[in-house]
Amino acid sequence: MPGVSIRLLGPFEVRLPDRTVQIASKRQRALLASLALQPGRIVSVEILTERIWGADLPSSPREAVQNNVHRLRRLLGPEQGGLVRNVVDGYVLDVGPDQVDASRFAGLVHDAERAAVDEPERARELLRAALELWRGEPLGDVASDSLQRDHAPALTERYLAAVERRIDLDLALGDRAPSTLIAELRVLTSRFPVREPLWERLLTVLIADRRQAEALEAYESVRKIVADTLGADPSAALRRLHRQLLDGDPEPERVTPRQLPPTPAGFAGRTAELGALDEELARWSGSGLALVAIHGVGGAGKSALAVHWARLRQDRFSDGQLYLDLHGYGPGRPITAEAALGRLLRSIGTPPDRVPNDAGEAAALLRTLLAGRRMLLLLDNAHDAGHVRSLLPGSDCFVIVTSRSDLRGLAARDGAHRLALRELPDDDALALLTTAIPWHRAEAEPDALAELARLCGRLPLALRIAAELGSQYPDRSLADLVDDLRQRRSPLDALADSDPGADLRTVFSWSYDLLPQDLARAFSHLGCYPGSDIGLPGAAALLDVAPATARDLLDRLAAVHLLERHRPGRYRLHDLLREYAGERLAADRPEAGAAALRRVLDWYLRAAGKARIALGFSRPISLTGSVGETAVPLPDLPDSGAASEWFETERSTLVAAVAAAADHGLPDHGWQLASEIRDFLDRARYFPDWLAAGRSGLECAEQLGDPLAGYQAAFVLGGAYSITGAYEEADATLRQALRNAERLGDTAKISRALSLLGLVWQRAEDYDRALAYHRQAEVAARPEPYAVVRAHALLNYGATQIVAGRCADALGNTREALEIYQEHGLELQEACAWTNLAAAYQGTADYPTALDHCEKALAISLRLADVSGQVESLTTQGEIQLAMGRPDAARASWEEARGLLRPADPNHASLDQLLRGLSC
Repeated sequence: MPGVSIRLLGPFEVRLPDRTVQIASKRQRALLASLALQPGRIVSVEILTERIWGADLPSSPREAVQNNVHRLRRLLGPEQGGLVRNVVDGYVLDVGPDQVDASRFAGLVHDAERAAVDEPERARELLRAALELWRGEPLGDVASDSLQRDHAPALTERYLAAVERRIDLDLALGDRAPSTLIAELRVLTSRFPVREPLWERLLTVLIADRRQAEALEAYESVRKIVADTLGADPSAALRRLHRQLLDGDPEPERVTPRQLPPTPAGFAGRTAELGALDEELARWSGSGLALVAIHGVGGAGKSALAVHWARLRQDRFSDGQLYLDLHGYGPGRPITAEAALGRLLRSIGTPPDRVPNDAGEAAALLRTLLAGRRMLLLLDNAHDAGHVRSLLPGSDCFVIVTSRSDLRGLAARDGAHRLALRELPDDDALALLTTAIPWHRAEAEPDALAELARLCGRLPLALRIAAELGSQYPDRSLADLVDDLRQRRSPLDALADSDPGADLRTVFSWSYDLLPQDLARAFSHLGCYPGSDIGLPGAAALLDVAPATARDLLDRLAAVHLLERHRPGRYRLHDLLREYAGERLAADRPEAGAAALRRVLDWYLRAAGKARIALGFSRPISLTGSVGETAVPLPDLPDSGAASEWFETERSTLVAAVAAAADHGLPDHGWQLASEIRDFLDRARYFPDWLAAGRSGLECAEQLGDPLAGYQAAFVLGGAYSITGAYEEADATLRQALRNAERLGDTAKISRALSLLGLVWQRAEDYDRALAYHRQAEVAARPEPYAVVRAHALLNYGATQIVAGRCADALGNTREALEIYQEHGLELQEACAWTNLAAAYQGTADYPTALDHCEKALAISLRLADVSGQVESLTTQGEIQLAMGRPDAARASWEEARGLLRPADPNHASLDQLLRGLSC
């Protein structure tokens, strides 16, 4: 949104093109500040909830966040309605990085760091521009414990690092008067008295300006402050400056090691991670210890990233670069602490006969010899935090550790900044493939190249192997290579190699073979979990353990990167690791897979049924066939908002579970699960998922040959065909449902099938045919027990009458449906009826009544957190407002509706078209 600026580096401020917005609500300030810290990027509902409410969570977090977003949009005004945009997993602030001062500051500092070597004067100007953005304490009046704890100190740290770097450039360029620098540094040391790097620079300038007495006085001041505040001695750099003041002791001549391996061939991408390492370097003053832990699954490219970055920045480490492969994972045993310390000590010039045999003494000597030396230490392939702790210098070094372990202990105890490596983004994966595959071949077959990246799971090692395969046979098309990968029993077969370090199975086995028995069992069982997004209850059912035990097992697997924690309580299994886990399950526990999958499907089927009822749908589906009970507690779903949130979280797994049931001989589970999730997929507009689940569900029903299963599965798939415009397929499938309903002699099912056939032909604009089906559906449902079924038929009948231009006729049918829904307490359907009545009144030009009914529908949908209902009400409201000659109000309604939708939703394009029409 052009013209918008948000200021976080001082008092919180929001400026629009024509005004400054005063946001009085502390929750809305916390909400907008949280989004502004990550402009243009998704911030999940879970994160927003923590930042707005802290530990005092609302009963329905997603609904509470949504209500605050709604109020914030109204405060910003209709012209900024799209500033805060809904996405699938959270919200996005639709501004560029330069429109938020904190992001602009980070960008300027990053540019300065890149310019520092070749253009120091430009680097200094960039830092000055960055520092001018600061107006006081960051996030000063944002009342959020989370932001004040986790983000404000980090922003202040970046500010101080930028100040120190700018002063270093002043000293290097030598064009500022010492007195000016001394005055500035005295102010800074007064504001930040325990910030030793500022004192180091003050002493350096005082010594250079031959003001020894003042330098001694400054040293005594910082010595006393550090002792009184921290109970410690000043830093090694300060003590060295003090010795220089007293007697000018020269530093002994030292070996300068240059041990970095060659720059990795074929490195591509990782721009964000390289930037994160640059940021850590920018924050490092050169006098303290900087510690970065790069962690990720085997094959993620941890070593390649570390070495590539180290080569790019080796000039920043004037005293040398040390490299040591610790062999934490791989063939053979990990290097012991004693052996590692010996190698490091000898690398910096310690005679072999002076290397202590005792590990503690050797570690102390290493810290002593590295003190005061600006060095890079790269400790590659560590087993865990304990493997490297004794190797860490005391200060003055920049240390990078790589490991398959998540190294949480190194962060908690030693202050490491953890950098997780996951699979590459799509563009980076394609770029890596084209480092070996000539560009003209890649350009000629872009779809095959993209599919090759997908089959490799965008894992760097797999991509490099595939790229080499593609380059070995220049006459073979990439499409042939993709077909070969697909036809193999497992993609791991095609990605095998005689070199153990380049063979994915071998690389994965180095992690698996070190697992204790309980973790090995858990990991292998995950190979039959439906989908790659894993929740704790589903995992508990799979493993036949309590949820708390499942959490412990999954957390331990995540700690060694055989699993990824991608949000609270949710885990993700990489596709290639899933293949490997399935292979190990078949080899080590061949009898366990079928029972484990059945337990998972039992749980998901019962949980989805509970969620569907909580969502507001009236018809419980009686489970039949071979569905079993579950020992794992079902989710607590007190209202429709909680049910919708559960469905959103589990959606991909539920769809995958229907497919797994069809593929693995569990048809009773498959068709019933497709029925349970159909209403959610419809309301939330996940049409491709609806189609996929419907097809798998019908496949299950056909395996059984049962009319009830055949009716329900065809009903689900027919609705999906209808909503996606495949009208002939919808008609054929729903006639199949109708035939099964007639075989069952079930009047309600007959009515539902007829009503849905009416909607098919309404969408196809064959209104006479549609209305005929609706009349039959309404008549079929007239017997007393079927009141709600008749209400559905009446509602659909009225909807078709509205689009056919028979709005006066639609009023009676829709009012009658509304009364039945109200009588039975069906609020979700009541909101639909109010929206349809509004459209009917619009068609009769009774605009005030139409608007009133829209507001009633919207109020219900907001309370139920029903996004689909909100979109329908807001869209209809905009149409009524435009008919009343209020285009600005219509624009606001449609922009709010569009903000609730995913860009891929067909209604998003429809709303875009409506909004463009207003501009004509």
